[in-house]
Amino acid sequence: MEQGTSSGSALAALSSALADAVEQAARSVARIEARRRQAASGIVWSADGLILTADHVLERDEDLAVGLPDGRRVTASVVGRDPSSDLAVLRADATGLTPPARGGSARLGNLGLIVARPGDEPMASLGTVNAITGPVRTNCT
Repeated sequence: MEQGTSSGSALAALSSALADAVEQAARSVARIEARRRQAASGIVWSADGLILTADHVLERDEDLAVGLPDGRRVTASVVGRDPSSDLAVLRADATGLTPPARGGSARLGNLGLIVARPGDEPMASLGTVNAITGPVRTNCT
């Protein structure tokens, strides 16, 4: 019976750690309003307003808006985009943003925590790293 209690407390500890990680990561995830229907997500890359997102979510280059983690909605402009790697960089009209902590590496089979902001509130999903590929190819020079 003690073994069940031990594994139950381990699961509770994991659950609490995941909730803490989502809360921390959500401080660095913005909502990108650049297409007709559903908003997309982006990652705050620098405190001065650079945001990394997927190129395919930018259906337009003007009249872009970004929903920030603190609830503000600000304008943004495209700094650069690379369709071959599906990456785009936006400049949000904001400062004092919180970029995520960087570092670490993933191994095949590791747990992966995905945090997005398709609306005002963040959403999270848990899965496993199922593939690791080589370097990203790009047309940028």
